[in-house]
Amino acid sequence: MITWRAPAPAGQTITGTVVFGDVIQISGVAGEVTVATDRPPYRMEAFPVAAASLSPERARAQPSRLLLPRYQVVPFTGRDDELVSLAAWMGAGEAVSVRLVHAGGGQGKTRLAGHVAAACATAGWAVWRALHTPTATAGSRVDLPAGGGALVVVDYADRWQPSHLISLLTHLHGVNLRSGIVLRVLLLARSAGFWWHALADRLDGDLDLHADAQDLVPLGGQVDRAELFHTAQRQFANAMQLDAAVSPAPAGLDGSGYAQVLAVHMAALAAVDACRHGTAPPAEPHAVSAYLLRREYTHWQTLHGRAEDRIETPPTVMRRAVYMATLAGALHRADARAALSRVALASTPVDADRIIDDHRFCYPPENPATVLGPLYPDRLGEDMLALSTPGHPHANDGGAWSPDDWASDAAHTLLATGDDAVAVWTPAAITVLVETARRWPHIATEVLYPLLRQRPELAFTAGGTTLTRLAVLPEIDPAVLEAVESPLPEYQHVDLDIAAAAVSTTLTRHRLAGTTDPAERARLHAAHVRRLSNAGRHQEALAAAEEATRIHRQLAEANPAAHLPSLAASLNNLGNQLSKLGRRGEALAAAEEATGIYRQLVEANPAAHLPSLAVSLNNLGTSLSVLGRRGEALAAAEEATRIHRQLAEANPTAHLPDLALALTNLGGCLLDMGRRQQALAPAEEAVAIRRRLAEANPAAYLPDLAASLNNLAAILSDMGRRQEALAPAEEAVAIRRRLAEANPAAYLPDLAASLNNLAGFLSDVGRRQEALAAAEEGVAIRRRLADANPATYLPTLTMALHDLGAFLSNVGRHQEAISQADEAVAIRRRLAEADPATYLPDLAMSLNNLAAFRSRVARSQEALESAQEATGIYRRLVKVNPGTCLPELAMSLNNLATFLSEMGRRQEALAPAEEALAIRQRLAKANPAAHLPDLADSLVQYAWVCAKGGINLPEACSAAQDAISILGPLTERLPEVFGVKLWLAYESLADVLDGLGHSEESAELRRELKEAISDETGEASAP
Repeated sequence: MITWRAPAPAGQTITGTVVFGDVIQISGVAGEVTVATDRPPYRMEAFPVAAASLSPERARAQPSRLLLPRYQVVPFTGRDDELVSLAAWMGAGEAVSVRLVHAGGGQGKTRLAGHVAAACATAGWAVWRALHTPTATAGSRVDLPAGGGALVVVDYADRWQPSHLISLLTHLHGVNLRSGIVLRVLLLARSAGFWWHALADRLDGDLDLHADAQDLVPLGGQVDRAELFHTAQRQFANAMQLDAAVSPAPAGLDGSGYAQVLAVHMAALAAVDACRHGTAPPAEPHAVSAYLLRREYTHWQTLHGRAEDRIETPPTVMRRAVYMATLAGALHRADARAALSRVALASTPVDADRIIDDHRFCYPPENPATVLGPLYPDRLGEDMLALSTPGHPHANDGGAWSPDDWASDAAHTLLATGDDAVAVWTPAAITVLVETARRWPHIATEVLYPLLRQRPELAFTAGGTTLTRLAVLPEIDPAVLEAVESPLPEYQHVDLDIAAAAVSTTLTRHRLAGTTDPAERARLHAAHVRRLSNAGRHQEALAAAEEATRIHRQLAEANPAAHLPSLAASLNNLGNQLSKLGRRGEALAAAEEATGIYRQLVEANPAAHLPSLAVSLNNLGTSLSVLGRRGEALAAAEEATRIHRQLAEANPTAHLPDLALALTNLGGCLLDMGRRQQALAPAEEAVAIRRRLAEANPAAYLPDLAASLNNLAAILSDMGRRQEALAPAEEAVAIRRRLAEANPAAYLPDLAASLNNLAGFLSDVGRRQEALAAAEEGVAIRRRLADANPATYLPTLTMALHDLGAFLSNVGRHQEAISQADEAVAIRRRLAEADPATYLPDLAMSLNNLAAFRSRVARSQEALESAQEATGIYRRLVKVNPGTCLPELAMSLNNLATFLSEMGRRQEALAPAEEALAIRQRLAKANPAAHLPDLADSLVQYAWVCAKGGINLPEACSAAQDAISILGPLTERLPEVFGVKLWLAYESLADVLDGLGHSEESAELRRELKEAISDETGEASAP
């Protein structure tokens, strides 16, 4: 016994109504009313739990109606495991939860949903269904439950636009927040492809809603097919009020053609009706469909021929109208008129309206705002299209549904003719043709493929899910995919990247099988890398990049003049994929080798190879930067920018995108070197270029614009212009959120990065709770990514955990901050054990952060131990490569001095403070712009340690004064950045003066300092 229950909140007594859409006036309302005020692209209504009535006369006249789930003719059977899982989902603790049930057509998704809905209604739940509408609706209303929860059923969810599903689920989330009602949303679809992953990630990230998927596998051994057949036979006979004569089950009932519940039910229905008419029942699945279609035709014929209330449309015309309706999907009347005219079924609007009204009589639409609904169930409708279209092998079977030569070019006429570029019915028609072609090869070869060869752009109208399913059709004609591939954008496209990768996967496999030429095979692998990478399939992209590089290396060894350029290009691709997968050292090696090759090539032929050298320098700079080799990274970025600017001046169309990338990287490198003012100009120029490019081609350039906006925000923040930094950071998040909806695999990592950046900027302006929310969302995304692909995403998860710890600490949640830092240290310790060269610096950083969080809750000894371990790691790294981690060693020594001093071990604190100061003096002498602020920090730290310990006070006084002399000019330029540091320097000087016995000077200094501090901003001016 399965109990359907809601985890109802205590005291829940909800009564009233929820309204979706505009409300003009409400009067006479009892109870609560929850209102969503925008016009949604769907209609919400009560789910028809009770079986719809169907008279025996109507059932005998049109037997196929008995197959429709709403009549509930055959009792629900099987699916015990699925029902247990759904019951657990319904009764779980979440206030709102979403589940996708997916399976091929005819597996019983709708019947399962109806069974669950009925059980919920019996248990006191409200049960609603959301119907997608072609345009926004004026509104709809459903009743809230008196108790329990509400179940919302959404059929054909994979055919909704993702934004429309998001709109629906956002509204439902709001209903829960306002009313407290427990909500479960059950989505039904044929597939759970990338559209579902995008939706689930968005729900988790934006709405904090739990979402999962359940695959509805064929019944297989769950039921006895013969028993299912005979049970259905009895029920259909009862519905028709016929004697329950039992026909034997078809001989092939155990075959693959009857793996679906619906196929068995169709065979049982045909057997009952055949017995009624004294004919032999059909045995093969296609013959069953043909039989039921003939019964439809007889129904049209009877309606047309009767004396009273006859329909005027002849059965031959009605047959074609039903074909067209099944192909095009439900339409508004004006569009239906146009479609009927297009396929020559109506010459005037009057003729079209007559056909529409007669069709409406035979097949009343679910949505009263539309006409010409498809023939249901889907399997029967698809079989009608297939059996009506010449070319299938069953045309000469006895009693078959005869093909119609009109259907040979009906789809072509409907979709590929006319003045409009793409008709409104095109997306539905392409989707139906692709789904039909999965079971009927002649629909593929005779209808779909010729259509797409002529107009390949039509494939894009049905969306990425359908295009992806097209690419994996059994025995897909490569020529069709090549036609579809041709108009695909060469570079990334947010709406098409996933489908492009699917097309490329099928075509690459076919093309590799057709060539033994190594150069061509390498070229195919290299092209496939780009498609896979754009879709976020980085592991597969890496494998393709490695194979392309391997082949090109062999070719270049044999013939350098011919193949060195290709080897360099492959190395760049390889480096990019290694970088995206977190393999930084290997990525740098590939970038260095590629750049070295291009330098040789430029010496021989600058015009041909300068652009490639500049691109390679960009990649090299990025790899150097992430490994902390900032000076070398800057040199590479400057050279790349110079070359790209020269090229863009000569040919802006070709080279402006690369210039924008180079400027973005240059701004980041300058910022890393402490050259904030110089970093701003290239960052702003990059944003301006990419904004123009994105306005002209948003699908291609919006991702790049988001990256440049992130970079600009970081520079503005580091310059103290923190309020200004918010706008580009928020814009970057908004762009990447839209991109991640369409292609989560490619863009969720970027969204997580932007959220972490935004969190920092929000914290800087005091909006700490908002900062915490953004950081938590970023960590949630990165945790999911790391669960799926730890090798790639664990390193970025640790950085997000650090940031989250800081934001938790800022709002006083120190123990939670320590928990985040502990997790980051544990992960980085494991990474460093496997790859110390790459991850030891990260581990040291994590240890320093953990030390800081522990210190704030008085866990001094543990804080000291973490700081000591971090310092020890940095010492080892500096010994191996002094140019890499000296700044980090100085920072860690400063932290160590602080913890020792706070524990009263002031004499011990002096040594690390002195060492940090000495390091930063050397660094500032070599690069003042980058290291003077850090030198000032160490001077203040040294003065503070000496003052607290009463040691080296004259030297401490000089150190504090030196810090003030450094920070004074910096504060004048960037008061928000350096004002607090200057205040600390004066405080340290006052402490030293106290230690030297100059109490009057110290008191005067503190008084002046207090007066100089702005109450509002905390900025300081020199006393």
